[in-house]
Amino acid sequence: MKAPSSGYMPHVDGLRCVAVMSVLLFHFGIPGLDGGYVGVDVFFVISGYLITKIIVDEVVGTGGFDFGNFYSRRIRRILPALIATLAATTIMALASLTPSDLVAYGKSLVASALSVSNLLFWSESGYFDAASQTKPLLHTWSLSVEEQFYLFWPAFIYLAFRKFGRKGLLWSIVVAGVASFAANHFAVTIRHVGYGSDLFFLPHFRVFEFAIGGVGCFVVGKLPPSRMLQELMMALGLGLIVYSIISLKEGMVFPYVNAIAPCTGALLVIMARGSLIGRALLANGVSTWIGRISYSLYLTHWPVVIFVGQFMPATAWVFRFMAMASLSLATAVALHYLVEARFRHAGARRAPSKIIRNVLAVSGGICALGVVVALSNGMIWRYQYFTPGSLLQSVTAKESTARPAGNIVASQAEAFAPLGAAAIDAGKSRRFEDIIAACNIQVLQDKTRCFRDRPSQVLLFGNSHEPDAFNAFNRIYGKDERVNLINFGTVNNCEIVFDKTRFSSPTPDLACDQRFKTLNSGRFLKGISVIVYNTHHGFDPVARDLWAVLELVKKRNPSIKIVAIGSYLQTTVECASLYNRYRTYEACRRQEFVNYHNPGERENSPVPQVKSLDYLYISKYRLLCGGDRLDMCLTYVDGEPASYDQHHLSRNFARHLGERMAEVHREDLAKIGLPVPEGIP
Repeated sequence: MKAPSSGYMPHVDGLRCVAVMSVLLFHFGIPGLDGGYVGVDVFFVISGYLITKIIVDEVVGTGGFDFGNFYSRRIRRILPALIATLAATTIMALASLTPSDLVAYGKSLVASALSVSNLLFWSESGYFDAASQTKPLLHTWSLSVEEQFYLFWPAFIYLAFRKFGRKGLLWSIVVAGVASFAANHFAVTIRHVGYGSDLFFLPHFRVFEFAIGGVGCFVVGKLPPSRMLQELMMALGLGLIVYSIISLKEGMVFPYVNAIAPCTGALLVIMARGSLIGRALLANGVSTWIGRISYSLYLTHWPVVIFVGQFMPATAWVFRFMAMASLSLATAVALHYLVEARFRHAGARRAPSKIIRNVLAVSGGICALGVVVALSNGMIWRYQYFTPGSLLQSVTAKESTARPAGNIVASQAEAFAPLGAAAIDAGKSRRFEDIIAACNIQVLQDKTRCFRDRPSQVLLFGNSHEPDAFNAFNRIYGKDERVNLINFGTVNNCEIVFDKTRFSSPTPDLACDQRFKTLNSGRFLKGISVIVYNTHHGFDPVARDLWAVLELVKKRNPSIKIVAIGSYLQTTVECASLYNRYRTYEACRRQEFVNYHNPGERENSPVPQVKSLDYLYISKYRLLCGGDRLDMCLTYVDGEPASYDQHHLSRNFARHLGERMAEVHREDLAKIGLPVPEGIP
């Protein structure tokens, strides 16, 4: 079986244009293009087609394969432009990133140079979370996946040819693709991965996309010479890609079945090489030019998006869009013509071993720089000379003269002391300082931690915000020998299934199963006096299941009292980073940096149990803002931020919340049967 003859295919460059523009417009925030990230999957199909064709042509034509020549060509194609991008991005990172973000950047710099950044980002958080806005090299995950594909695919094709001959090549590729898709199916249906970093970042879940392109190299040029068939394939292929860009949303399972449409669409477009539609839309001068610079455009656009956001956070979106678009194009053109094209062709006559040695040496230097940055505590010394991220803006702009509720005053006269990466990590860890040794629902028999004979048994129940409630109540009752505080743990990653009067969590996470089984126990519920509910967005539709759990618990033991604590501010980036950038904690309550502020959460909640259940509602806005004014909200206490991240309260701030609760809700707490707060130390 022979692949089609070689030759330039301008419509494939046009397809690259479609792919890169969909990614760019998605990252620029164009409404209606929520599925623009599928452009990466289109790139994977194109790479699968072209790389498979190169390998098959050589293996079938010569019976062997020159691995050294293949990898030297890949290195010339990919690494020079990538290294230049890493170098330029590092300069901007040093000028703009706060200490904790810079440490994370150093790690990603090493991972990108080693082509394993997909594994690093897999070990961290998701592609779509807000923290992605502080990761200038996040987009290199796809390059790492592609480079990992290059490592094993040539050997796979070569060994398949040696074992099965030319007729077995196509079926070997099909089997590899089916196995990869089966891994997606297993992860979603058996392991309940759903949408998550596993599917998105790990290479074996992406092999089927490359394999779809690989199958194409056996089909292109083999179809009947029908004009109508060519036009139908092109129209259907483009339609599938556009449909995916418009219809897919963040949070959907991906890749799995949702990647079939854009990948099939890309294959159909590649196959329709004689289409007049393709010639008009994809093979025109503009489309092919953008396609030729698409690699450089992909490399430069995401750092541009990040740094425009760093330096122009309060600028109107239309002006930020213009800045992102123009800077992305300008830097891409420079990178393509000055680096990518020159190295790609200039080294063609050099010995592969020399090319590999030189590029690996430079990559080693990049890795060494990344290690230095990662171990530098965020280069906190930079604050002696400038404020990272504020070189183009006034650090005192838009300061509010309002003062928050309570006794703490956000004085801008206090000395600024930048928070290093180590200090931020320590602050995040301190949040769990007291809860680690406290009673929880999985160690109820441990009498050194759980005091089940005390008259007031209080269960803290929630997601990752449960520790905030514990720290607040521990401030009030931590030394009260009449109260036993019991932590549920967390409902995060726990699927909740309801069966009339019971609920369960049949997730593979055994801790979820154990916690919910205990919560279902009538004996356990009989001994509970109060349940304190505290979750992020706890009155929003996403919390319906948790309110349903509270309702069932209340039905099974009507004597249980419920305390529901409301939400607080959520910032677009970490509050500690905003403090470092603007030299004031007031930045954490600026409108342009707050993406969740909902004082009317209870009144406006669509969750039926919010209205029907009887509970004590504690509003953080009332206690910490004095009302619903954002510019009155407290954002630090005793020199420590309200949150070291975007929304989880720091230990001291949560303890201050407890003090305010004891002050304002003293009688309310007594009415639900808790001891009257006395003399909080």
